Amino acid sequence: MMLSYQNIEQPDLELPGLHVSGVGAPVEVAKFDLQVTVVEQAGAGGLSVSFVYATDLFDRSTVEGFARRFARILDAMAADPQCPVGDIDLVGEEGLEAILGEWNATARPVAPQTLVDMFDGQVARTPDSMALVFVGQALTYVEFDARVNRLARHLISRGVGPESLVALAMRRSIDLLVGVYAVIKAGGGYVPVDPDQPGERVAHVLGSSSPVCVLSTSRDGFTAAGAEVVEIDTVDLASFSDAPVSDVDRLAPLVPSNTAYVIFTSGSTGRPKGVAVSHAAIVNRLLWMQGEYGLTADDVVLQKTPVTFDVSVWELFWPLQVGARMVIAVPDGHRDPAYLARVIVEESVSTAHFVPSMLAVFVAEPSVVGASSLRRVFASGEALPAQTAALLREVLPSSRLHNLYGPTEAAVDVTFHEVTAADEVSVPIGAPVWNTQVFVLDSRLRPVPVGVPGELYLAGVQLARGYVGRADLTSDRFVANPFGGSGARMYRTGDLVTWTAAGELEYIGRTDFQVKLRGLRIELGEIEAALLGLDGVDQAVAVVRQDGLGHQQLVGYVVGDPSFDPGVARTSLGRTLPEYMIPSVFVTLGELPLNASGKLHRSALPAPEPVAREYRAPVSATEVAIAEVLAEVLGVGRVGLDDNFFELGGNSLIATGVVARLSARLGSEVRVQWMFSDPTPAGLADRIDSGTSADVDGETSFEVLLPIRVGGSEPPLFCVHPIGGLSWAFAGLARHLESDRGIYGLQSPALGNSGWAPDSIGEWADRYVREIRSVQPEGLITCSGGRSVA
Repeated sequence: MMLSYQNIEQPDLELPGLHVSGVGAPVEVAKFDLQVTVVEQAGAGGLSVSFVYATDLFDRSTVEGFARRFARILDAMAADPQCPVGDIDLVGEEGLEAILGEWNATARPVAPQTLVDMFDGQVARTPDSMALVFVGQALTYVEFDARVNRLARHLISRGVGPESLVALAMRRSIDLLVGVYAVIKAGGGYVPVDPDQPGERVAHVLGSSSPVCVLSTSRDGFTAAGAEVVEIDTVDLASFSDAPVSDVDRLAPLVPSNTAYVIFTSGSTGRPKGVAVSHAAIVNRLLWMQGEYGLTADDVVLQKTPVTFDVSVWELFWPLQVGARMVIAVPDGHRDPAYLARVIVEESVSTAHFVPSMLAVFVAEPSVVGASSLRRVFASGEALPAQTAALLREVLPSSRLHNLYGPTEAAVDVTFHEVTAADEVSVPIGAPVWNTQVFVLDSRLRPVPVGVPGELYLAGVQLARGYVGRADLTSDRFVANPFGGSGARMYRTGDLVTWTAAGELEYIGRTDFQVKLRGLRIELGEIEAALLGLDGVDQAVAVVRQDGLGHQQLVGYVVGDPSFDPGVARTSLGRTLPEYMIPSVFVTLGELPLNASGKLHRSALPAPEPVAREYRAPVSATEVAIAEVLAEVLGVGRVGLDDNFFELGGNSLIATGVVARLSARLGSEVRVQWMFSDPTPAGLADRIDSGTSADVDGETSFEVLLPIRVGGSEPPLFCVHPIGGLSWAFAGLARHLESDRGIYGLQSPALGNSGWAPDSIGEWADRYVREIRSVQPEGLITCSGGRSVA
């Protein structure tokens, strides 16, 4: 972005017989992403402001919003110069009406009912229709209901009822479905447990939820200290009736506010936390989904999501509330794209869900082209890349892709967006579902304007009851809703989003994925989007990694073309990202690691291996000291004489630490600037051993001429400083340009200690020409950055 303030009067010119006045020239091409020009109006008073923008980044309505907010800021400052900037209202009444009113007008009547009410009604309507299919087994609605009712009565006899919990520790099967439905029919809430997870985590889940018992099967062989395990495939249920279960049978009446399930999610402390969701919350979610997408008895839904992941909830209940058929994937089948494609084809599956990471793998499977029955694809759990959506349209053109968003704390999903070809750059997470409100707020819980990032807060009927046994955490994340009535709550998601002009939400990333590197705030999602825009890159992840010595570096992980060239990638990224947002290291992977839920497993990404030039051993005492210090600070095995400090992952911040260590070790002054002029041990050793260069015009020539990389057979590149006068910013060019071309920065002599100041731009240019000719007496001279001087 460029802000230009012009306060120099440009009077009209009077010539003999001629009056000359200025005429503004139209701007044909934007030279910056956004350029704001403020001009003082000497005669009329006030200011005129113009906005010039890149049309591939902004549309007219967005920039008009910028202009309105800028005017609002100026008005507020003029009205009250003492007003804190943070108190200025950027939204205005019209904006609030859209944000809080129009875009959150989601009220929809929903009759009070439970999951049991919905399922019992469907059994009565279609008792003989096929309900479940699993590896050659099949049950009709009435057959499935009979098994559920017997087990439910058995659970009631063990003390299961409303507000009690039952854990389910079994792999995907019909028995799992029987267990889930039996628990809710008894009035309890189910707590899914993955029997393959580490025993310590399982013990924590069971200890935190205190279930009446654990349902499992003899096949799963689950055991847990201190918990009673009931194997539902061996327990004798013959004495229990298979008639529908009602409140007469239960220990207490089942009501919509009772807990339907508790799903444990990862906690920031490393200890999972249990989210309790009511029947009312999930019923609203299911009724909205049916109203929006309209499943029929002809539909087939694939149940493939692990039950410990909240997306499984709608897979488990939606199809059986409307008479559709559910096909249950084999355990671990959700990880195998070829298996999934085969099941979809064989069972004529019409509806399925994919985490975006897995969707990218699925659409790359050659046999997926035959899955023409797949009409509805839902994606959630991660940001959906536009490239993945485009590939799905190409492979399965008859499928409609729906991007959903929501945390476990709000009954699975709270916003929705149908993906189209118009979503070329990013895919919105959409608008709120029935009886749900979404607020994008700043740190003071005030709505932010359209296009401005803020934290997403959720409100409405789908909010979870809270965290089981964690009143402190519940009060921290579920806070008072300033936009609702008395007692209204809202949930703080920790997700960064923005409103679009169309009233939809764009997902930016987690607040904890917004990092600072070298003092600069970086949004990793922006880097990942840029990586995905590179040719041959199918999937990408950006992370900041810390090595054993505490140094941070930006690492880009890519999946795609095996011939991926990091050098070419850096050059391409340099066209859209600032230097500090370009990964210093790239790691090419065959596939991204996924966790049990099919989400990206960030902690399983491999550490990058440092790459060095052909090794040339240090010889002199100074060379050895430099190489050892660099190896220590950068955390690499060894550093050769020709290894470049910046190409090994160094930066200006690390350079200060290197200089301090070297000065202490060598007993002589080592300047930070030398790290930029001579970034290899060989060059730096020569500089230290030979001392500083001769003065030019009362200052060292180094201060004006900054050698970023010396030598090379190609003509060197000379870079004139930007407005600040320093040229260190051009150090990043070294990793993007061929190694046989020298790079020099020209820095303003006015920043030196001599008090030198030019009388004209021409004198300034003459000084720079002398500096350039000291390196290159003749030939083509290339300059950049300081346009006027050049």
